[in-house]
Amino acid sequence: MTPGTRTTLLKLHRWVGLAFAALLLVQGLTGTLLVFRAEIDGIIHPALVVTPGEALPVQTLVDTVREASPEATLQRIRFSEDPTRAAIFVMRANDAPWMVAVDPYSGGIVRAGSYAAWPTEWLFHLHDTLLAGKTGEIIVTIEGVALIFLAVFGIIIWWPGRRRLKSGFRILTGQGADRTVRTAHRAIGAAIGIVLVMSGVTGALLIHRAALQPYLPVVPRPKFEVALSQAPLRPVDTLLADARARHGPLPLREVRFSGAAGQVVALYFQDETSRRPNATRQYFYNAYEGIELGRYEPAALPPMNTAYDWLFTIHTGKAGGLVGRLVVLAAGLSLVFFAGSGVWLWFSARRQQRARRAKAENRLVRNAA
Repeated sequence: MTPGTRTTLLKLHRWVGLAFAALLLVQGLTGTLLVFRAEIDGIIHPALVVTPGEALPVQTLVDTVREASPEATLQRIRFSEDPTRAAIFVMRANDAPWMVAVDPYSGGIVRAGSYAAWPTEWLFHLHDTLLAGKTGEIIVTIEGVALIFLAVFGIIIWWPGRRRLKSGFRILTGQGADRTVRTAHRAIGAAIGIVLVMSGVTGALLIHRAALQPYLPVVPRPKFEVALSQAPLRPVDTLLADARARHGPLPLREVRFSGAAGQVVALYFQDETSRRPNATRQYFYNAYEGIELGRYEPAALPPMNTAYDWLFTIHTGKAGGLVGRLVVLAAGLSLVFFAGSGVWLWFSARRQQRARRAKAENRLVRNAA
C-alpha cells in the first residue's frame, strides 16, 4: 500500500468513526447488556424466578392474563427453557406494548407493565431500532455498513506485514497516554475486527430479512387468515394436544396469536433435532375448528432458510454457547472502547496541531523581532 493510499484510508476511517461514534457507543453498550439478557432479568426482577412444580394448563394462564388486562390484545407467550423462569405474555394495550409475567405453576402474575417496567426489553428495542421504528432500522443498517467499513479498512491500515505481525498486537505503555491509547485502539481492533464484521453483516441482514426474502431462494413463514366467527375458540391446550399427537412430545417455547380474536394460533416447539440452539418447529392452527393449517419445519426448508435462521443465533453468540456469548460480549465492549478512544485520539491530534501552530507562530514573531 502506498503512503498516499494509507493516508486517505486513515482519514476516511477517522471521519467515519467520528460520525458514528455516538451510535456505535449505544450499540456497544446495549449489545453488551443483551448478551446476558435472561440473567440480568433474573437479577433486576427476582419475581421472575419461580419454584417449579406441576404446570397449569396454558389456557388457564391465558384466561388469567386476559382477565387482568381486558383492554389488551394478546400477541404471544414465551416459555423459557429454564423451568425456574416465569412465562412472558406480550400484549398491546391502547396501541402500546404491555408485558405480563406469569408463574406457570401457580398462575400468579408476578410482574406487569410497559417497556418502562422491563428495562432489558427497552434496551432490545433501542439496540434494534433506536426506538424510532422504520427510520431507526434504516439508521441502524447504515451504522452496520459503517461498522463493516471501519473494521475491514481498520485491519488494512493496521496490517504490519507477516514478519512484524506480532508487533502489531503490542500495546505500548510508559510513553504517554496518547501512545498507549493509539496502540491499544489498533491492537484490539485487529484482534476483534472479524467479529465486528460478523456483527455488522448479521445485524443488517436481520433487520431487512422481510425485504430481502423476495430476492432469495427462501420459503417464507406461512401466514394464514381465518374469518371471524361466533363459534367459540378451542382452548390452547386442545391445539397443543393435537400438535403433540401428530409431531411428538416436543418442549413448547412460544405461542403466537393473530387475527382480531386470536383465531389463528401458532405453536412453536423446540426442534431437538437441529444443531441451532433456538431452532423451532412451528405449527399453525385454526382456533375455531382446531385443525392444522400449515407448518414451518427447519428440516424441510431449503439451505438459504437455514442460513438465514442461523443469523440471529450467530449475532447473539448463542451459536458458540457460553464461549460465543463471551466473544460477542467482548465485541460490544470493544465498540465502547473504540468510540471513546477514537474521540480521544481526535481531540488529542487537534490539541497537538494547535500547539504546533502556536509554536510556529511564536517562532515567526521572534524571528521578525
